[in-house]
Amino acid sequence: MKDMKASAQKMRTEADYAERIARSATDPQKREFYEHLAAHFRQLASEIEKVMVSRSKLEQGRLSKRPSC
Repeated sequence: MKDMKASAQKMRTEADYAERIARSATDPQKREFYEHLAAHFRQLASEIEKVMVSRSKLEQGRLSKRPSC
């Protein structure tokens, strides 16, 4: 789970960087490209986080269904 959290954080960092490039771009096509790239990185981060939540819920479900001795 730590690897996934690190991956999500990396995607958000990359998105921030792409946004900075987009803001400084003078060429409208480059600006649009980097804005799109930033949005894509944010979407990837969100998807990773959704998987983390799903896995966490799945693990909690498994732990709660364990028979007690």
